[in-house]
Amino acid sequence: MGFARGCSPMPLTVLPFVALLFAPDALQAPPDPMGIVNGDPVETCGWPTTVYTGGCTATLVHPRAISTAQHCGMPSAIQFGIQAGDGPSVAVTSCVGDGSQDAMLCELAEEVTEVPVTPVLFGCEADMYLQPGQPVVMAGFGQTAFGVGGGTKLWANQTISAVEPGRVIVGEAGDGTSPCPGDSGGPVFLQVEDGSWRVFGTVLGGTTQTPCNSAADFQRIDAVVGNFEAQTGLDITPCFDGATGDWDPGPDCGSFFAGDHTGDGSWDNWCEGIPESGYSSACGEPFASNPTESTTGATSDTDGDTDPTDGGGETGAESTTGGASGGNSGTGSDTGAPATSASADGSGGAGSGSSSGGLPDADGGDGGGGCSVPSQAPPVSWLLLLLVAGLRRRS
Repeated sequence: MGFARGCSPMPLTVLPFVALLFAPDALQAPPDPMGIVNGDPVETCGWPTTVYTGGCTATLVHPRAISTAQHCGMPSAIQFGIQAGDGPSVAVTSCVGDGSQDAMLCELAEEVTEVPVTPVLFGCEADMYLQPGQPVVMAGFGQTAFGVGGGTKLWANQTISAVEPGRVIVGEAGDGTSPCPGDSGGPVFLQVEDGSWRVFGTVLGGTTQTPCNSAADFQRIDAVVGNFEAQTGLDITPCFDGATGDWDPGPDCGSFFAGDHTGDGSWDNWCEGIPESGYSSACGEPFASNPTESTTGATSDTDGDTDPTDGGGETGAESTTGGASGGNSGTGSDTGAPATSASADGSGGAGSGSSSGGLPDADGGDGGGGCSVPSQAPPVSWLLLLLVAGLRRRS
């Protein structure tokens, strides 16, 4: 159900000049949101894995699974988009919880492959990132103040204040940036080194009797993973052994959501071009389709095609510089896997091969997926035209 990624017509050798001309605008940081209470709506395709369940919020953690809260009850369906009723919906078939806490995981009736998922924080990643002081993001469809509003996706920056075995406390009482009714079941995200995001909790409520103005109690999702995988047969921890938490990356240990609250587009085509990460290497070597071959572009394709079965050295990369689509036979070198540093600030990933690995960077740009990269430098006239355009823009 996915969509093909487009190719940029601009040679990569032009990009440094473009950066010099337009960097002042590109480096402007996005405004900080006011918070879920009285907070800012996301753009059309922002935080796309945060979905509406009709009164509560959930997160797409796997193509066939969501996380939400037991106290919300089993939803009949989830809905994508930024407001109730404006995006595609998918039915829910069953849910699995844990009697010791409120987090819940639910199975969907069909796979959602158009949207890169936000996986559950697990194993060594939880050990590394679940610490007091860790910056996080909350998102949900809750009210803007107690008894006011609701039904529009909002987001907020916050900070972990305490970590406990079954829950994580986010924020401080009285600071005004907290979930509100309707955000129940909704996510708290953190960003890992490669720019992609993980979800580690679902909203239970506040820690005081003051609604919508309290430190938030997020129930840990990793406590429910074992029961859910055992009952459904789904592997929602594609980078880890779900039983032990050991690093064990499979072919789905990558292509995770790597954007943020921004994102123009339309849910009519599932917000095509949502930023994704490459294969994860958070706790060890990334997945390789053939472990005997290099995943850093050390081997080359000698026959100039893109067939990974002909012994030409490809190890699962989505693009080669010397592939048939580029016409430069015999000169292409693979990265072997998608780039693993497609950060949310748009910095993208760098591989040792000639392509960036085939997944879009975090500003929605092309990461090289299926695109051949010309090896020759662009004509000087192009650079002069870009310089003139830049000078006119600055004036």
